[in-house]
Amino acid sequence: GRPLRYAGAKLADQKVPAALIADRPLDHFTAPTDETARKDREALAKVADIAIEALVSSRPATIVGVAGDGTVNVPDIQLTAIRLSDSTVLAQASSTDVLGKDQQAGAIAKKFDIREITEATALALLEDLTVTTK
Repeated sequence: GRPLRYAGAKLADQKVPAALIADRPLDHFTAPTDETARKDREALAKVADIAIEALVSSRPATIVGVAGDGTVNVPDIQLTAIRLSDSTVLAQASSTDVLGKDQQAGAIAKKFDIREITEATALALLEDLTVTTK
């Protein structure tokens, strides 16, 4: 949240959207489906203009070393900013944008912790948002 607040975003109390979202997937709010989804989308739009979907997992990356190759797990973070009023995807970023792929990602992930990688990914999302949003 810190990079978003520093960029001027007003974050909603996470309890309000979380109560509205409950255990439903984000596509319930973005896909034009039934009447219930439309009402849920309108309720969520009253407390937020944009929803940011965050998918977090890990992936293996190979590190080339003098004594041989090794494998480390690196964060695999995907962020998507979606405007709730019309379900438009405004911006996307992933930790691969920050870390690079395979050998490069492994080496970088050993130097930085998950918090720093997450923050850099959020900043990449903000950059994409400022470059592509009209």
